[in-house]
Amino acid sequence: MRRALLLLVVLSAFVAGCESKYKDPDPQAMGYDYYPLEIGQYRVYNVKETRYFEGTPSRLNYQLRERVDTSFVDQTGQLVYKIIRSKRPDANADWLDDSVMTVAKSPTMVMLTKDNTKYVKLVFPVKTGLEFVGDLYNTRQVTDGAGSKIRDNKEVYTYQAVGESYEVSGQTYPVTATVVHNFRSVSTIYDNRFEVYAEGIGLVYRVWDRVNYVSCQGGPGCVDDFKIDHGHEREETLIEHGKL
Repeated sequence: MRRALLLLVVLSAFVAGCESKYKDPDPQAMGYDYYPLEIGQYRVYNVKETRYFEGTPSRLNYQLRERVDTSFVDQTGQLVYKIIRSKRPDANADWLDDSVMTVAKSPTMVMLTKDNTKYVKLVFPVKTGLEFVGDLYNTRQVTDGAGSKIRDNKEVYTYQAVGESYEVSGQTYPVTATVVHNFRSVSTIYDNRFEVYAEGIGLVYRVWDRVNYVSCQGGPGCVDDFKIDHGHEREETLIEHGKL
């Protein structure tokens, strides 16, 4: 009897250990809530863009909406969400559909596909200092990576300030994660690209600045003997989110 009881205790401990070892990961600890996906969800952004050509800026302001339209299961058995992007010049105009993307969220990453090109938006778990390659599944490569984090000719993204609050345009998001795509500032190049995701909401702020400078001797736009010659600046700020 004593031997049977001992065997029962050992078996119980083994089963408990297996359950502990193979239990599903905690969604909050993994960071899954930084990219929620549900049919009907939408986010609206104010977008400010400036394009420079031979030192002349061209500015454009508009609003962008991303709406989760439908979902389907692909050939691999992965659940995929269809995202419709719409644009309008301001809040008084009607939305016009602009493009379609798909997003798949697995236990290890978020994959966005646009124009037949795949981009890794997040990897799990979301932890400060963790690095990943956003262009791992496409053919894009870096041609001038001096001063940047590069791996196999591709940019390396880095998580920063995970779990910290973030304030933008008077709005504070208590729990966020920042994905730094690149930051490089030298005499002739300024490259600052990052995205901020808020828990339970998704992308709340995006900066995409890549400009090239030339030397100058005074005149409009000349600062410290340099001015912008060509490039692109883009800022997206969340102003509304919810579910239709």
